Amino acid sequence: MFTELELTLALAAGILLTSGMLMWRGSASRHRISRRDPLRENEREQQKKSKSPEGLLHEMEVRLFDYGREVEGRVETTLNVLDRLIIDAESEIDRLEDLLNLSRADRIPENKAASLDENSLARITELRGAGLSDEEIARCLQCDVSLVRNYLDGGNQDRRAA
Repeated sequence: MFTELELTLALAAGILLTSGMLMWRGSASRHRISRRDPLRENEREQQKKSKSPEGLLHEMEVRLFDYGREVEGRVETTLNVLDRLIIDAESEIDRLEDLLNLSRADRIPENKAASLDENSLARITELRGAGLSDEEIARCLQCDVSLVRNYLDGGNQDRRAA
């Protein structure tokens, strides 16, 4: 049937053919891998995912999360600005109260600071009877608080002596 030489040649041809096919498949797969574009594949994969309901849901969740972070940042910034404005307003209020107190002190006339007339002395007694404090009486009469206190202390001593 087949001679030994023909059998050897057929076996050698089969080995060569098999090794050639294996080499061709290896080089073809390497060539396919080198031609592959990962960016394009990623883009195709993202498009497939975005068309599915799960992909749309995930995309909406991401958008909602980003929007929430943006709103939180804006609110935080607004609160910081408002806190700063409140602090500035409080310092301005303190400054204006100090100026008001200084202007009230400057409005007391010189003659009122030195002594009180009879009408003022009668008013002190009336205002004290109405329940006003020494400072409030001094403001009403536009005089120094020490004069009101001196008069009230002197009046109390006169009453005690009587």
